[in-house]
Amino acid sequence: MYDLSKELGRFYWGEVILGKDERAKLAGYRDTNLERLCGGLKDLGAEQGVTYAGPVEVLNQGSYAMHTLNRHKDNDYDIDVALIFEKDALPADAKAARERVRDAFLKRSQGFIKDPEARKNAVTVWYAEGYHIDFAVYRRSTDWFGITHYEHAGAEGWVERAPDKVTSWFKEQVTNMSPSGFLVTVKDQQLRRIVRHMKWFAKSRSSWSLPGGMIMSALVAETYRANWFRDDEALYDTIVALRERLARSTTVMNPIYPDRELTAKDECRLQVENLLEKLGTAVEKLAVLQRADCTAAQARSAWRWFFNHDFWAAGQEQAAAKADASRAVARPFTVDITCGLAKREGAPVYGTHRSGVGVLPKGVALRFTVANTNVPPPYSIRWIVQNEGDEARAAGQMDWQQDNGGVERWTNTAYRGDHSMVCQIHRGGVVLAETMHRVRIRDEARRGFFRRR
Repeated sequence: MYDLSKELGRFYWGEVILGKDERAKLAGYRDTNLERLCGGLKDLGAEQGVTYAGPVEVLNQGSYAMHTLNRHKDNDYDIDVALIFEKDALPADAKAARERVRDAFLKRSQGFIKDPEARKNAVTVWYAEGYHIDFAVYRRSTDWFGITHYEHAGAEGWVERAPDKVTSWFKEQVTNMSPSGFLVTVKDQQLRRIVRHMKWFAKSRSSWSLPGGMIMSALVAETYRANWFRDDEALYDTIVALRERLARSTTVMNPIYPDRELTAKDECRLQVENLLEKLGTAVEKLAVLQRADCTAAQARSAWRWFFNHDFWAAGQEQAAAKADASRAVARPFTVDITCGLAKREGAPVYGTHRSGVGVLPKGVALRFTVANTNVPPPYSIRWIVQNEGDEARAAGQMDWQQDNGGVERWTNTAYRGDHSMVCQIHRGGVVLAETMHRVRIRDEARRGFFRRR
């Protein structure tokens, strides 16, 4: 196999891994919200003449705790935090417990792109910069034997689950499965790097709807192929093994609780099926690496497709990509549009969105408005939506347009991916001015970008 192991190492440390400063910034967001939560619980209690206790334990979970959180150019970071309360400090109903935590955040809500929401498995807060934090709600109790039990407030009610068990499991996998010893030339903890690379692949195209961190980590740990000397060979062999595994079955069980299926929901099963399709293409693209006559340019091109990053492109390719991105259709006149953010269509606008900047969650209403144009009247306005991605394709919402739509057009974020709203000023079928506004959408909850009304 063509050796680009050194380049893969530089890519990992320079582009993939989240630096200490960035991790500290995310931790700051977490801590600020914990202060909001405790203050909000006091406010709620004061209103109702009772005292609401705050969490007795707070634990990091997910990719942040497992050290598999990757860098992202759009600040598309999610932090998972476990809020652990004493059992008698929360409502008996799991949904009501999540709603109390949401209401506490609402009391001190500021700087969020949308209101905090009590979702099925966590309470989520979103930031305009692209970050979002999932606060999972737990309760703890001690039985007659002195054993502490933890229960998670999920969609099915209270389910017994240890909040740190996934992190402990993953750290054990990394320690036990990664190569070690005096003959090994790769750095320690190879499995963690392979998981990071596979998670990068899953997020390399915003239009893809592929499995989240838990399913991906479980699959990679199951199919991981260690290599004592090279990370690129370990990654390639794991890609092939993972594709073969999913070709046999797209069912993924929870490695912590083997009787629980991670792909029980149709949405999760579809994401794994999408992963199988993308891995099939990846194996075809990377096959050139195994040829005896493979060149450096071919090898870099193969990995560039896999990671979808210009780190792997030659200088001329990078210049061409920038030139393509800067090209625009010349029109005789100009038009400018604004994009306002609202909680629902027709509601007051609470903020603005700049084209192509940051990531929006699902469920945000967008008001597009023609701010100004130098096209002399009379003229007509055409709004064109161009969606991309697995979710929009499945919903039959790849593109649509509205002629004579007026100076204002409402829509909402609904499908994961990079999407655009095009505004054209035309007369007699001739487009005189045109502009485009880009919106990136990402959200674990499927609520329905730019859905046609």
